[in-house]
Amino acid sequence: MKKGILLLLGMFFQQAIQAQTLHALFVADTKDPLLSTACQRDLEVMHRQCTQIASALRVRLNEQTLSGDALNRSNLNRLIDSLKVEPHDVIFFYYSGHGYNESKRSDAFPLLYLHKEAAERSQNPSLKALHTALKSKKARLCVSFGDCCNNLSNNTRGMVGRKPLIRGLTLTNDSLNAAYRKLFGEASGDVLIASSQPPQTSCAHADSGSYYTRAFDEALELASRYNRSISWQALLKDTQGRLNQHVATRDRKSIYEIHLSGQPSAVVTDPKPDFQRINQYLNALTDVQRPEAERYALLTQVKEYFTKKARIDIYVNTTLGEVQPIEQVIQRLYLNAGKIQRINLIERLSTVSADGVHYERAALQEIW
Repeated sequence: MKKGILLLLGMFFQQAIQAQTLHALFVADTKDPLLSTACQRDLEVMHRQCTQIASALRVRLNEQTLSGDALNRSNLNRLIDSLKVEPHDVIFFYYSGHGYNESKRSDAFPLLYLHKEAAERSQNPSLKALHTALKSKKARLCVSFGDCCNNLSNNTRGMVGRKPLIRGLTLTNDSLNAAYRKLFGEASGDVLIASSQPPQTSCAHADSGSYYTRAFDEALELASRYNRSISWQALLKDTQGRLNQHVATRDRKSIYEIHLSGQPSAVVTDPKPDFQRINQYLNALTDVQRPEAERYALLTQVKEYFTKKARIDIYVNTTLGEVQPIEQVIQRLYLNAGKIQRINLIERLSTVSADGVHYERAALQEIW
């Protein structure tokens, strides 16, 4: 009798696992003259990834793709509205195409450039709004991933000539399956990812697809080989590191939000340079208590904070003086170390460059 009950329970749980579904929603601008080939490569990567995930979790794969002439807001809304989700399901949304942001928006996540005509641009959805709509389906885990630009709308995503390393996944790799189960099978909550922070662009190559997507692909494969306790935050940090290995994307910074049950939330959405660190650097140049050799060595670190052609507005106490190139300013601070009491970077009068990492125009206050 007990054996019969156990057998029935085993069959019940097996059926429950089999009934779970991975809903993979792929949206790609495969008709765009610039990105069509790259977007197609991205779709191939994500199809392979989701096939792997479903196999590792032993769940059904419900894969739906919106691309080509069908790519518009109405069809995307219909796709999301028609999605039938159970409480233990997983949703994985992926977008590859053009994206942009607007100066009046406070949302760091991009708008998806589905409609390029000025009269229709108001229909373009934000990645975060789509993520919110997908979360309302109440799946166990909802992941939304946008590989697109996040700069002001006068520019769009660029193609680059350097080809990133492509690695394939081994379908029978047990450690890889364990990593998939850790990330997609055990986690509950939501993850939102964008390949670039404002005001940055993203990069792609026609032969191998988008750089961030490839970095994500590689990070997932390689991290699983040596880290069975892989987490979403560790995966995205590794993805960022791999993205920055390429010359074309060395200064690119991704953003993400991770909200998972039983884990501290992780939110990385601040595009600005480290204001406090820059002030520390500038004041170290004028600190006569430091050895001169140490201060001299600091001169070479200016490129970490300012563009090569950065222009600096110099305030001596409260009086605006000259406008000088950054190299001249750094030399000035070094040579006047014994006279300047403190340096203040005036953030509200400074401008961050298009890479979102360095200042291209800055205001410095020298306290004498």
